[in-house]
Amino acid sequence: MQQHLLTDVYLLLFLLLIMGALIRWFRRQSKRTNPRAVWTGTWRTTRWYLFRLGVTSVVAFAIAVTVMADDSRALLWIVLWVGLYWLWKLWDRWRGKGVTNSAQQPTSKAVVVPEPQARRGTPRPLVRKTVTLAAGAIIFVAGMAIVMILCLGYYERQAKAEHDKVHIGMTVDQVLPMVHGALGVRTQAVLPDNLSDKEGVHYASLTEHEDGTFGCSAGPDYRSQNLTDAEAVALMKQKMSDGYEWRWRYTFINDTPQHFSFTVTFGRDGRVKDVTDVWGWD
Repeated sequence: MQQHLLTDVYLLLFLLLIMGALIRWFRRQSKRTNPRAVWTGTWRTTRWYLFRLGVTSVVAFAIAVTVMADDSRALLWIVLWVGLYWLWKLWDRWRGKGVTNSAQQPTSKAVVVPEPQARRGTPRPLVRKTVTLAAGAIIFVAGMAIVMILCLGYYERQAKAEHDKVHIGMTVDQVLPMVHGALGVRTQAVLPDNLSDKEGVHYASLTEHEDGTFGCSAGPDYRSQNLTDAEAVALMKQKMSDGYEWRWRYTFINDTPQHFSFTVTFGRDGRVKDVTDVWGWD
């Protein structure tokens, strides 16, 4: 089963940033105009933000689907969505058409409190804006990296928890129904170097479904079929009766570029002989 914790966290952080920007804008505007004008401007600003969110989300999704064909497209969609949104925002600001200017203007009844005039020759330094923007970008990137590291640790612990269920001496009947959460299990016999298996007689691929059944693809015809728990166990016992050792590779897919796997080796007697440590790959 695919895991989407990182995507969910990134989406939550993105929405929190939008809410924080709206709250900050509202507080700044409330100091200059009356409450009624502020609420009117807030509604206009909210509609503009929602429009920008929708457009950037659709464009980012279209790019992610076109560029990526694997399970990392969800993460790419979130990253592109955030990037396109803030690029649009910066573009509006550079053109002088920010939300404050285009979506909200004080009404004729608004009571505008004049701001103190800055002394001539002392405008806000451009350096301060640049440093603030750069610091914000660094904090944002660092935050995303920290979140990814934490999520990778979570995904690895989940894979290790399933790995720890398998012990030396267990049989197919015990292992297959016990390990959950893997996207698929690739099983194949450990054949001698001089023996080829082009027809895939000594190979089978299992995929666990949410209802507890298994999708199976096995040689020589590689016909996909749905099997119950007991049927999948019977099939694997039949294939593993060929007198060879078998290796089962469990693969756990998540929404990061790195995934996790471990391999279970069954001896000729049909019992677990060895279990590798969990390793990450991309």
